[in-house]
Amino acid sequence: MRIGFNTRFRSILADLNRLSSEINLTQLKISSGKNFLRPSDDPSSVVISLNYKQGIFNIEKYQRAIEDGLSILRSQEATLGNIQDLIARAKVLAIQAANNTQNAQSRQAIANEIEGIISAILSLTNSQLGEKYIFAGKKTSGYTPGEKPFELVKETLPDGQIIEKVVYNGSIEDLEVGYDENLSINLGENGQKIFIDSGLFETLLGLKRTLQANNTVDYKKEQYNIQEFIGKLDNVYNYISAKRGEIGSKISHLETKKNLYQDFKETLQTNLGNVESADLAELATKLQSLTIAYDAALRATVMVSDLSLAKYL
Repeated sequence: MRIGFNTRFRSILADLNRLSSEINLTQLKISSGKNFLRPSDDPSSVVISLNYKQGIFNIEKYQRAIEDGLSILRSQEATLGNIQDLIARAKVLAIQAANNTQNAQSRQAIANEIEGIISAILSLTNSQLGEKYIFAGKKTSGYTPGEKPFELVKETLPDGQIIEKVVYNGSIEDLEVGYDENLSINLGENGQKIFIDSGLFETLLGLKRTLQANNTVDYKKEQYNIQEFIGKLDNVYNYISAKRGEIGSKISHLETKKNLYQDFKETLQTNLGNVESADLAELATKLQSLTIAYDAALRATVMVSDLSLAKYL
């Protein structure tokens, strides 16, 4: 059975087209450095590549969450340290005020400094990181103009006496950050637990009132009251110190997690590069072979096209 001229010619042209496509694809792979340019080039490798990319995407998402969490925790830790310094100063002032050599004027001066300490601590409890309050629990924003998580208010009692107190407008739910699938960490307790439940403001305001009253009638009672406040300041200081320790542990935990994620990410990036990166030496050899085959096919085409009907018969 004879193969027709047209059939043979079409077959040679098909080989030329196929070789030309393979040469172009190989050249593109060499220039791009990629092992595949289309999903159809290597479907199994494409699936593996997509899995690696999804893993890297998830890790980067968790890394951003961890960085945000660390920023908040470090701000909280530093702020609590400043508050502890102010509490320690208040204790020194209270010890001075308990001395029986103090007169009304000196006690008022101490009371004024205590008032300044209260204002400074109140400002610190309303600290922000960007536009977010760091001691307001989950309610880090969304306050009405002029409103803050902690506010000093004055309340008039039935007898006409005016009492100052600090109110908490934040959330009683602790702020959390998700740093892994189905895992989250508590970014410090809310302001109610740290500053209100600890008795921080109640103690300082009570100390200020006692000093302003300047009880000259019963000095021993006044001295006893001041000593009580000194003991309470010690308790508050230790309470804040414990909270700082907890925050420090959380910072350490997140930093460890951050380092683990970075190592895992680098491993995935290496694996992704191995899947996607082309073997340039192998592709160069393949291109050389394809070029030789293409030249041979071209010569065959010339030979076939030069055949006359007489030669073919």
